[in-house]
Amino acid sequence: MTFPEGSVKPEQAASIHYDELSKYSPFDAKLELIVAPLFCADFDALEIIEELGNLGYRKALRIVAPKLPNRQIVLRELRAHAVRQGITLDMVEAV
Repeated sequence: MTFPEGSVKPEQAASIHYDELSKYSPFDAKLELIVAPLFCADFDALEIIEELGNLGYRKALRIVAPKLPNRQIVLRELRAHAVRQGITLDMVEAV
């Protein structure tokens, strides 16, 4: 996994496959943010919200999405699911 220079130190980030999330539960108390795509071949944002909630994650989730024609509608739907799991959600556009 690569990050823009100076944004994240390699030891501060990890790339974890969706199917392996449960191996990392309970999550380290220092974990502050999880970043995930809106959708991919293995899961979508609603699925990861549910899975993280089931695993006890209660912090921030950032969804990376392509440019969307109705971004606010998608964001509202995702936040409605996230809040039920105790997760704070934001969404950014993929670069």
